[in-house]
Amino acid sequence: MNTKPLTPDLRSGADAHTRVPECAGRVIRTFLVEDSPLVMALLARIISRDERVFIVGAATDGRKAVGNLRSLQADLVITDLHLPGLDGTEITRLLKHGPHPPTIFVVTSDDTPEARTRCQAAGADAVLLKTGNLAARLSSAIHEFFPDDLDPNDVEPKLFCERLATVE
Repeated sequence: MNTKPLTPDLRSGADAHTRVPECAGRVIRTFLVEDSPLVMALLARIISRDERVFIVGAATDGRKAVGNLRSLQADLVITDLHLPGLDGTEITRLLKHGPHPPTIFVVTSDDTPEARTRCQAAGADAVLLKTGNLAARLSSAIHEFFPDDLDPNDVEPKLFCERLATVE
């Protein structure tokens, strides 16, 4: 697969291994929201293993994320639950009520029933725990919501939004 590197100044904590996919298949335009630079870099590394993923941007603050996302038309937003500015549930609620809402995964270390209920009520498509094997859960969720069998000409992914997917 041919790829070209993103500019190193991604401002997301993502490393130079993040690439722009040059393929005939569907590209998953992804935006990351995480206040920890270390976790941001980890998330970018994990999702970049999927050749379809293209990181369009990132933010460390909820307000900045919503401001940037209004113009980026992301297919997938991966957000932390606890953030400065707006938290992950507020980001989710705002984006889900806008035009062309993205698929939203909330990534958190908060395993309380209250956190899951808040995420579900806001419209999150998946809640992923940071503990354990986050890489496997995140990869599995991406493949569930963005299956490989999509036709490259499909405008909308075959979403499974009828239910909240909680991956433990």
